[in-house]
Amino acid sequence: MKKRILFSAAAAVFAAGLLLTKHSEVREESADYALKYEAAERSRRCFDAVKELKEELGIKAPLKDDINDTGMIGQEFSFITTTLGELPAKRTSTNPNMAAVVTDMFVKLGLREGDKVAINCSGSFPALNIAVLCSADVMGLDPIMISSFGASTHGANDPELTYLDMEHYLYEEGLLENKSDYFSIGGNLDIGTDMDGKLCAEISERLKGYGYKFIYNEDLIDNINERYELYNEYGDIKCFINVGGNDASFGDSMIMVHAAGGIITELSERDGSTGLVQLFLKDNIPVIHLLNLKGIASDYGLPFDPYPMPPLGDGDVYYEYKYNKLPAALSLIVGSCLLILSAYCAKKEKRELKP
Repeated sequence: MKKRILFSAAAAVFAAGLLLTKHSEVREESADYALKYEAAERSRRCFDAVKELKEELGIKAPLKDDINDTGMIGQEFSFITTTLGELPAKRTSTNPNMAAVVTDMFVKLGLREGDKVAINCSGSFPALNIAVLCSADVMGLDPIMISSFGASTHGANDPELTYLDMEHYLYEEGLLENKSDYFSIGGNLDIGTDMDGKLCAEISERLKGYGYKFIYNEDLIDNINERYELYNEYGDIKCFINVGGNDASFGDSMIMVHAAGGIITELSERDGSTGLVQLFLKDNIPVIHLLNLKGIASDYGLPFDPYPMPPLGDGDVYYEYKYNKLPAALSLIVGSCLLILSAYCAKKEKRELKP
């Protein structure tokens, strides 16, 4: 009987310790709060500038699509639209606090000022592309970046203002410290076989005029290898960042569709395909994959498809949770003593029951 009482008492002590520890929870700003906030603030300034530029050019997505009036949502369809995109995911990407998420990933990977990073983007998530650049600027990283101008639905698919047009404008205005070095068409096989050829040629000439270097290779594997060589010639790459679903990122693999978003250090399955993600992982270089935003938003305490748009600094990504460990330690000591005493009593009762 005594052993049961002691066992129950131990369980009660453990439960009390857990409860007291939970109630001691304190939410504090993370050590890198200022970096994250600055990256988010820079992103918001960039988004506002793009919105103003679009208004000047008479480009505007319907408010039913761009419910927060960010200016970062594109058309449902255009002649440079590549594939179907998920509108709630596009709207999630326009939260400036996503730049804080990218900064958090950079910090977790131990990236430091001056580190070289390789970036591969499509035009499907212009807000995320900008968030990555703002985070790289704040961290003082040294990026080499290749972007394609084709975009999925509601991405940067306005032919007169592609992602690279936006990026060039922001760079010229001094809102970005870095920009893409190379560009491609994007779309099917990264050469836009699913897009309007004449329009793609016109856009390509315009982008060349900004000083971007053009990548065009009809063989996707050769295209991937060319990019891989360009990245590695740049120097000691510490991280590869992929934004969107450019064909060069995962090659002919369907892993991209369900690969977990965020930091990847190894693929969950190996299907023999070759893409930039696989090549960098084989080199033991970590990858940041920004595509499946529902999971990323959940992991970092940001709303999916937000309305209204949260203020800067809002989200678990900015905070750390700390606990008073004393209740847990005391309950562990007292509870353990009670369990030992309970076991001793059980042995004693057994001895007493023997004839």
